Amino acid sequence: MIQRADGKAPTAPANRLSQEDLRAMAPIRAPRREIHVGLFVVLGLLALLTSLFALTDPGTFRGRYHVYTMVQDAGGIRKGDPVRMKGVNIGRIRDFEIGTNGVRVAMEMEKEFMVPADSKISIVSGGLLQSMVAVVEPGTSRERVPDGAVLPNVDQPTLSQSAESIAAKGDSVLLRAQRLLSDQTINAVGGSAQDMQALLKQLTLLAAEQRVQLTQLTTSLQSAARGIEGTARSVQATASQPELARAIARTDSLSIKLDAASGSLQAAAQSMASFSGRIDRGEGTLGKLTQDDQLYTNLNAAVTSLNELTADIKANPRRYINVRVF
Repeated sequence: MIQRADGKAPTAPANRLSQEDLRAMAPIRAPRREIHVGLFVVLGLLALLTSLFALTDPGTFRGRYHVYTMVQDAGGIRKGDPVRMKGVNIGRIRDFEIGTNGVRVAMEMEKEFMVPADSKISIVSGGLLQSMVAVVEPGTSRERVPDGAVLPNVDQPTLSQSAESIAAKGDSVLLRAQRLLSDQTINAVGGSAQDMQALLKQLTLLAAEQRVQLTQLTTSLQSAARGIEGTARSVQATASQPELARAIARTDSLSIKLDAASGSLQAAAQSMASFSGRIDRGEGTLGKLTQDDQLYTNLNAAVTSLNELTADIKANPRRYINVRVF
């Protein structure tokens, strides 16, 4: 404690202010900070409520109603998955409950969309990268589905079931391809190709032989026709014979037809030779033709019939060529 030289305590100066004077002289602060804090809190609460309404989209404030359905397999559906009708989102999955009879799915629908009372619900996949979707199949009723109604469910194959079906079909196709490309099938096709080639060679030889025989027959008929013509001229010198002239005309017509048949057979033989050459070079669709057993049977029957016809012509030529001289 500071003391004076005379031993007395120092006194305060006369112009020193007291505590009461200092408080009275202090400036009065306005409650601006408190007002700012209050406004900030109110705005924060409003922003929080707005965010909750926008994110949760509650049915109470959006004019929605609830519809239910029972499914045996929900297919991995989750809360918030869309509810669509004709490709338009009309609601969302609100909740689901697993029971003894299946899964009870609760849906929240917007009232602005007209959903007929006889509509049906099906749970389908939204795609490989999307969630499940509850699809509303609208009915024909003019009445709106009421709040709390239970709509029937239409079972749809899930993505896994569709994949299993596709895999089964793929296995079947692969099995058929393996059977088609087996060694037994390849050997059978090769054997059939060889048989077909041998048959075509036989047909070519037969056509050439028949062509020679028809040429000889044509020559003989032409010679006979010339003899008949000479005889007819001799007869005409003595008397007129109309029947003989008609017979000669028939013989000439038959000779012309035989010449045409010989040319056709020659062209057929050339075509057969060309076709045989294509087979030797591996061209054409012989792989498909050789699988048809009926073709081989028909060709054998045709060759047999042709041989029988040739033998019958040789044995009984008058049955097919009848020339009478009156």
